[in-house]
Amino acid sequence: MVSGSAQAMWPQQCEVTPDWVQPSSTSDDISPALYNAVQVTADQANVLHNSYASYLGNVELRHNQQLLQTESAEYNQITGEIRADGGLYFNDGYVAVRGDTFHAHTLQQSATIQDIDYHLVGTSALGSASVLDIQESGGYQNLNFRRASFTTCPGDRPAWQVRARRIEMKEDESWGVAHGAQVRLFNVPVIYIPRFSFPLTDERKSGLLYPTVRSSSRNGLEFEIPYYFNLSPNYDATLTPRYMSERGLMGMAEQRYLSEDHQGQFNIEYLNNDSSRQADNSRFFWRVEHEAEFSSRWSGYVDTSHVSDVNYFNDFGSQFASPADAHIYRRGQVDYQHQNWTAQVQVEDFQMLGPYQNPYRTMPRISVWHESDLPTRQGFTTQWFSEITQFQRQDMADENATRVHMEPGLSYYMRRPGWEWQAETSMLLTHYEQQKFEEEQLNSNSITRALPELRWHGQINLERPLDFSGNGGLQTLQPQLQFLYTPYRDQRDIGIYDSIPMQDDYNGLFRPRRFTGLDRIADANQITLGATTSIFNHRAEELMRLSLGQIFYFDDSQTQLFDDTTQITDNNSELAAELDFRFGSRWYFSLGAQYDSQLNQMQKSRSAVEYRKDSNNLIQLNHRQIRGLVGTEADVEQLGLVTTWQVHQDWSIAGHWYQDLRNGDALDVNFGFQYERCCWALRVSGYRRIDRNFEGISSTQPLTPAEFDNGISLQFVITGLSGDRSSLSNLLQQGIFGYRRPFYLSN
Repeated sequence: MVSGSAQAMWPQQCEVTPDWVQPSSTSDDISPALYNAVQVTADQANVLHNSYASYLGNVELRHNQQLLQTESAEYNQITGEIRADGGLYFNDGYVAVRGDTFHAHTLQQSATIQDIDYHLVGTSALGSASVLDIQESGGYQNLNFRRASFTTCPGDRPAWQVRARRIEMKEDESWGVAHGAQVRLFNVPVIYIPRFSFPLTDERKSGLLYPTVRSSSRNGLEFEIPYYFNLSPNYDATLTPRYMSERGLMGMAEQRYLSEDHQGQFNIEYLNNDSSRQADNSRFFWRVEHEAEFSSRWSGYVDTSHVSDVNYFNDFGSQFASPADAHIYRRGQVDYQHQNWTAQVQVEDFQMLGPYQNPYRTMPRISVWHESDLPTRQGFTTQWFSEITQFQRQDMADENATRVHMEPGLSYYMRRPGWEWQAETSMLLTHYEQQKFEEEQLNSNSITRALPELRWHGQINLERPLDFSGNGGLQTLQPQLQFLYTPYRDQRDIGIYDSIPMQDDYNGLFRPRRFTGLDRIADANQITLGATTSIFNHRAEELMRLSLGQIFYFDDSQTQLFDDTTQITDNNSELAAELDFRFGSRWYFSLGAQYDSQLNQMQKSRSAVEYRKDSNNLIQLNHRQIRGLVGTEADVEQLGLVTTWQVHQDWSIAGHWYQDLRNGDALDVNFGFQYERCCWALRVSGYRRIDRNFEGISSTQPLTPAEFDNGISLQFVITGLSGDRSSLSNLLQQGIFGYRRPFYLSN
């Protein structure tokens, strides 16, 4: 008989253990003095010359961790042979077998069992064979099944099964090999493979992954089947041919690598001849992402990609971009950190995906930060920020600018348990060297800007006990006050290179700047009032958070960004409110709003109510409204429904629906269902989304009316033949909007 141990672990799926399998023996059950001996019990025993014995009735032989049960057996102690007939059970901790005849050599560490059913202990693998040969080698077992079957499905008629002339399994390897294999689905042969490998553990191995079948109005019938290459423990690749009946054959490749100091991924997609286009029919996409830790102080990051045309993501989709994206953002940087110093060298670039004005590249930006340690209770700190940036226009290389900025600052902190405040002063010194086209003439100019900035921010921390149906709780209240002063400087001669308006939510009320970047620093003479209150239960779980705030202006802000709509001429800002509320253990509500108290109308709002049973079962209804979208006079109002739910033990659904309430169009719909049994699953999904076609449209031309693209997808998954990392809930992240959980309570 041969030695072995239970080492195989099956990929996550339902456990399948035949009812005839008994628990495996362990070395703890065996006396150390008898560990290498053959121990036998039986109703009758006949022993000849103390070397040959025959046993009858309830025979049980144990050798190390192996167990043999039968009605009759013979044992030759000199040759080490064991024979058994007439029905038997064998278990060595790695494989459990029931069969007809058994022949083993304990000295040669081998055994042969005929007409068997088998089960790999600790896994869901099982099957049958006419003959099983077991050979011990190097402390591990090698199994050789002849005229055998393999599956991970229960029952006499498994959903899928591999039948083969010969199947080999090795205890020290994670994959089995079938020779002359036939894959059968629901007992129907679907494919013959001369040599076929399948997993015995969750270890990665090269081979085919699950195919996907789709159909859409743009691409026609689609079929893709990936092939995975397990090149090394820290390096792999996947090649995927993707056939589209309306466009042709596309090749897709992904390469991943991971080391102690580096990790990254490379993707490329190429369609040589898009048969649906008349010209420029070669289309492609590539992307490189790399992250590196050079030392404890130095690190680097690169994320860059490129597409052949503006409609690529709209036509083919991508896991790296949404069809609604207006650009591809490219970034490369090197960072240095040591104690209180931080430095960064960064380059930024964009590829526009529509009729939009090309922005400026930063080639490069060199930044340095320093901040002294914060005081424990009170005291001064110093700050320093400096930056040198070179900007270059993408479509007009002659337009460029160099910006040098220095920003020294001094702060004083005062902290107490019940209150705290901070006073800050800084000087913003900026110099520009610009070359811009004005009236078709390239002009050069130099501009220097100096702006002081004063800011005082204070907060009171209040709390009181609160009673929840006899259980203690707590309510907190944090009123805030901020004064901000920045004098006005005429900045209209400075180009706009990296500045856009910031989000004007509650947290934005307390920022010192209204615009990102440094091209426009808005003048300010204002006070911001706000307060946040939270309710906690007796387990310190936050049940509710409400924030309300507003800015009051002493003077009009004259600084504008693109046009005079970014100036401030009112006495106060919009009233900003945010509410996150948890009622019960599964219900959540969130609201964010900006209300114009002078016009008595809601300018922006977003709200969502969500029932979350667990991470795999949720339903969310959301709404958002914007009056006067930035850069346009259009109003937006949308209603969305998002869900993923296991409606039955075998059935799951997932999807989202976003409706435009202004014109009644369904903007983005994605819905799918999955039927999943113990060892197989069927996924069907469909979508409807806006078909954005910007090809040939310049930034000066009006956009054509929106059209829609529809499609369906089908995937059949066999659990146990390869790993499947996808999930039906992935549908929530697909489409234009994607799923977002807008609840930030502290739990």
